[in-house]
Amino acid sequence: MKKGIRIGVLIALIGVFIAVLIMNTNSKPKNEDKVWDTATTMGDMNAKNLYIFYTDFACPYCDVWSRLILENRSDFEDYIKKNHILYEVRVTEFLYENSGHRPDMSRWGAKGAYCAAKQNKFWEYYDGGVKSLWEDYHSKGIGSSKDAPMISGMTEKYWSENVAKKAGVNMEEFTSCFNSDDTLKAVQKNTEKAYQQVQSGLPYFVFGNWTQSGFDPSWDYNYVKQYLNAGLKK
Repeated sequence: MKKGIRIGVLIALIGVFIAVLIMNTNSKPKNEDKVWDTATTMGDMNAKNLYIFYTDFACPYCDVWSRLILENRSDFEDYIKKNHILYEVRVTEFLYENSGHRPDMSRWGAKGAYCAAKQNKFWEYYDGGVKSLWEDYHSKGIGSSKDAPMISGMTEKYWSENVAKKAGVNMEEFTSCFNSDDTLKAVQKNTEKAYQQVQSGLPYFVFGNWTQSGFDPSWDYNYVKQYLNAGLKK
């Protein structure tokens, strides 16, 4: 009798263990293992649609896309919520060796975004960088396209101090991170992963099963919506 009771208790304990395991598995956000960094995402981690945007601060066409979203942030956030989208921005130094417009800013911006994300200040830094580039250069026709006059006079401090301070990061921690060899290695590693996934130039969009390269600087927010809608059709 006692042996039967012990077996019954053991079976019950195993059942409880399995139930807890299933609950923990089901409670884990479905996209958690897919994104590079949850700090660079917007939307619900359990969203059924994952939208990935590959970018580089040295890519003016990337900045057009991001600026339009920044200017229409409320509408964009409503859209991704309504359509169950998790939006992830992957900042790289993709153009570090292949840009005619200050290739060093590619690395500086990527390092800054990486360090800001570690303080959960990615969006403040990223939006600040896009806004600063627009106000200081792109709106004046400088560095705004491959045919525009190149950006000159920019230093590392533009990204390590100016944009960082506007983002409200802890400057001591940010500076230490920005100057760290580990940060550069992490940015380079992410860029290598991007090279394996990006099939053509930047900006590069992987919206669900829909992929697209490029964004015209003359386009408005309606074209952003067209891209977003295209990702829902497949």
